[in-house]
Amino acid sequence: MALRESRTDSALREGAARIDPSAPLATGRGTKFPQGRTVRSTTPLPSAIVLKRATVDVAIIGAGAAGLAAARALHDQNMSIVVLEARDRIGGRILTHRDPGAPVPLELGAEFIHGAAPELDEIVRNAGLAAVDISGRRWQSFGERLRPADDFWERLDRVMRRLDKKRTPDRSFESFLAKKPGGRRLAHDRRLALQYVEGFHAADPARVSERALAEGGSPRGDVRERRIGRVLDGYDRVAEWLAASLGDQVRTSAVATRVRWAPGNVSIELRHPDGRSRPSVDARAAIVAVPLGVLKAPVGEVGAIEFDPDLRSKRPGLDHLAMGSVVRIVLRFSEPFWASEWFAKHAKIEGLDTLSFFHTNDEDFPVWWSTYPVRAPILVGWHGGPGAAALSQLAQEEIEDRAINSLARQFGLPLRRMRGMVEASWLHDWEHDPFSRGAYSYQTVGGVDAPAALARPLRGTIFFAGEAADTEGRTGTVHGAIASGRHAAAEVERSLTTRFSAVRRAESD
Repeated sequence: MALRESRTDSALREGAARIDPSAPLATGRGTKFPQGRTVRSTTPLPSAIVLKRATVDVAIIGAGAAGLAAARALHDQNMSIVVLEARDRIGGRILTHRDPGAPVPLELGAEFIHGAAPELDEIVRNAGLAAVDISGRRWQSFGERLRPADDFWERLDRVMRRLDKKRTPDRSFESFLAKKPGGRRLAHDRRLALQYVEGFHAADPARVSERALAEGGSPRGDVRERRIGRVLDGYDRVAEWLAASLGDQVRTSAVATRVRWAPGNVSIELRHPDGRSRPSVDARAAIVAVPLGVLKAPVGEVGAIEFDPDLRSKRPGLDHLAMGSVVRIVLRFSEPFWASEWFAKHAKIEGLDTLSFFHTNDEDFPVWWSTYPVRAPILVGWHGGPGAAALSQLAQEEIEDRAINSLARQFGLPLRRMRGMVEASWLHDWEHDPFSRGAYSYQTVGGVDAPAALARPLRGTIFFAGEAADTEGRTGTVHGAIASGRHAAAEVERSLTTRFSAVRRAESD
C-alpha cells in the first residue's frame, strides 16, 4: 500500500482561486480590492505579480494562524498591509487534507481546540462553523489487556500538582521526576505524566522547565480546561475565515530571506521557493509570525531569515525556547474494527465503540485517537518528544509499518489482519519541513519568561507573533497563536499612531 503524503495533487489544484494580477496591491490606506475571493488553505494559490516595490504600513511574515489574525485585525483598521507566506498555501501548521475516500477532513497538523479558547470560539461562531467537544472514553492497554482510563485527568493531576511554579532555581521535568514525588504509590502516575509531557507538550523532559509546566502544563482540576474539541469541517476553515477579506494582500510562495530594518523602516527581501528572486517589500513596521524553528534557523539554510541588524537582544529568550518534535500518522481502515462486534468478542470487552483516546506503552506510537463522536474508520497515531525526533528520520513507508505494527500489538490482533484492514495513510514531516522545523514550542529550564521576551517589540518597528510568543501560557495552541497575532497588531497600531502624531506635532511647531 502506497503512503499518501500531504503534498497537494493536481486534483486539488483545479479548485485554486484565481487572482487578477492587475488588482491593487494594498499600496495605500483604504485601497479597495475585488470582492468575493476566498483564500483556501488546501489549495495552492498563484502568487500575485508585483511589477514594482510595494510600500505598506505593515508587512507580516507568515500566513499561519498568528499572521492571519494580525493581518485581519490591521486590515479591519484600514491599515495597508501585505502578508508574505513561504508556502503555496495559507494556514501554516494548520494542514487539513480532504480525500474522496475519507468521510471526514484529515488533520495533518493542528487538530484540537484545547480548553477555554475564546478566540477560536469567536471565529467558529462568526464563520458559521460547527465545533464539537470530544466525548467518549479514554482507554489504555497493558500488554494485550484493555481497560478504561476514566481517571486519566485525576491520575495526571496527582503528579502535576506537585510541580513548583516558584521553584528557584528552576529545574527540568526529568529532574523533578527523579525525586519520585509521591513515592511508590504514584509510580504508574509518574509514567503517565512523563508520557503526557512528551506527547502533549512535544517536549524533551530533560530540557522542559518545571516552572513553565507548573504554570500551564496541565488543566489541573479545571473542567473547562480539560475540554478538547475539533472543528467538524476542518481546521483550515478557521484560516480561511481569517484570510477571507484580505484578498491579494496575501502573497504565497514568497520566501522572506532577509529583513533590513531601522526604526520606522523595514525592507524585506524575497525569493520564490525555487530560488528565483522576487521584488522586495518596504514597510513602516513588520510582524514576524513564523514558527520558532524558522526564527532559530541558521542564516543560509532553506527557510531561514537574516535580520540586519540581527536579533541579538532576542537571543536570551530564544535560547530558552525549544521546538518540540512530533510524528503523527492518519490511518484509514476498511471498517472501524474497534467498534465492531467481532472485536468485542475477540478482546472480551464491551464499550470500545465510544473510544476517543487510546494510551499505551508502545515505543513507536504510544497514543492513538479516533474521530469520535463522529463515527469514521479513522485512527490517528501520535508520538511526541525526543522519540519522535528519532522516528522522523525514517522513511515514510517505515513509519507506516511501525504504526500498523503498534496497533496490532496493542489491540492484540495478528499483524497480517491489521495490515489487511488499512486502506490508506497520510502524514506530514514537520520535523524536516523547512518552513516549520518542528511541531510547536516549549520553554526550557530558566525560560518561564521566554515567550514574553520574544513577544517584546524592537524599536517600535519589528514585532513578533506566534504560539511561541503567547504570554498567557497557551504556547503550542492555535488560540494562543491567534491571541498573539492580535496582540502584535494592537501594538503595531499604537506604535504607528504614536509615531504619526509625533510627526504631525513636529510639522506644526
